[in-house]
Parts: sequence; C-alpha cells; structure tokens
Amino acid sequence: MLGVVSSAGRESRTVLLTFLVLACGCQRSGPPASPPRVGATSAPSESAAPVDNESAESAANVVLAYYRDINERRYDQAYRLWAADGAASGKPLDTFRDGFEHTASVSVELGTPGRIEGAAGSRYVEIPVRITAVATDGGRQVFSGSYTLRRSVVDGATAEQRAWRIHSAKVRRDS
Repeated sequence: MLGVVSSAGRESRTVLLTFLVLACGCQRSGPPASPPRVGATSAPSESAAPVDNESAESAANVVLAYYRDINERRYDQAYRLWAADGAASGKPLDTFRDGFEHTASVSVELGTPGRIEGAAGSRYVEIPVRITAVATDGGRQVFSGSYTLRRSVVDGATAEQRAWRIHSAKVRRDS
C-alpha cells in the first residue's frame, strides 16, 4: 500500500510541476535565436519591469522580475509581464494563478542574453534559463530552455508597448 501512495504522490508532483512549467508558457514559439550560453544575471531591485528598455540586460531583468513575483505570490504582476497584458502566456489569469497552487518556490538562473534582433517595428531577444521548481510537498524538478522577449520600437508606441515583455517561452524538463 505504501508503494502505491508513494507512486501516486510522485505522479501528482510530476503533474503539478509540469503544469507549473506550462503556466510559465512552455512550448510557445518565437523568432529563432542563438543557443543558451552560460552566465548568471543579477536580479533588479524592484518587481516592476525595468525602465531602461534598450538593453538585453533590461529584458533579462523582466524574466527575473517574473520569477520574483511568482515567489512572492504576486501572480497578477507576473502575468502582466507577458505580452498583451498576459494573453501571450496562452492562459487566462485564473488558470495561470491556479497553476502555482502547490508551488513552494521557483528559482531561475539566467544565461547570457542573445543579440537583440529586429523585425517589423519590434525588437526580440532570447534569454536562456535554468529553472528549479519546488512543490509544497518538497518535490523538485529542473527545467531549461529560453524566454523570448519583445518590445515595440515604432513611432507613436506607448511606454507599455516599448517595454520588454515575455513574448514566448521554450522550456523543457531536464531528464
């Protein structure tokens, strides 16, 4: 009987952590970019998206703010770091928030941001990530991949449109 409970617990934890990564926007595609590189990026001091929108480091700070907001249970703020006021996550806010119900913590290590690329009035940059998710039952999983961030550069764009936002994510569970 214990083996069945333990196996069910592992399956439940795996489903939970897989949902967590899906809530983070896995499998959504963006423009092709360079492969992940090694190197850590430090966290910004505030949870809001950075004001300096020109640099790749500014885009990387959005990813750090995203995970900080998740860890601090500020899911509405994390959700709004996705493009289109959260819609780019592919989930409604309630589903996004519910995906973290059994999450104790999530940490992220960033690789060196790729080059900023341009396309039709937008700028894109890929940020390599390694994510460690810990469930409330202590289960732990590691994921890696990348986030693609986008910002508008067209004349007349609002400050919100000019800010880096998460456009897509490609994240997979490490074996």
